Amino acid sequence: MQINGIDNLKFHSQLSLKQVEDRVIITAEFPKELRVELGMREPFLYVTLYVRGGERIKIIDEDNATLHIPSKKDFEQKTYNKIIKFAKEHAKQFRS
Repeated sequence: MQINGIDNLKFHSQLSLKQVEDRVIITAEFPKELRVELGMREPFLYVTLYVRGGERIKIIDEDNATLHIPSKKDFEQKTYNKIIKFAKEHAKQFRS
């Protein structure tokens, strides 16, 4: 599965653990095919950015609390980079 086509990212909320990590919740438009494949109705992105390097993207379904933890290779590179860039723009410790 190649995750792509996630558009219209919108910042929802953020939790910052000083000098450790930022956690950002992002709502977005997911392609219908991806929602069906993951079995999700109302997915959102839960992005963890580690201050010392690294990141993790989880997809959580608000409707039924389903959790999907894709690896970086599951994403189209352009989509992955877009999500991480957006998260860093809204994360307290990563704002430039």
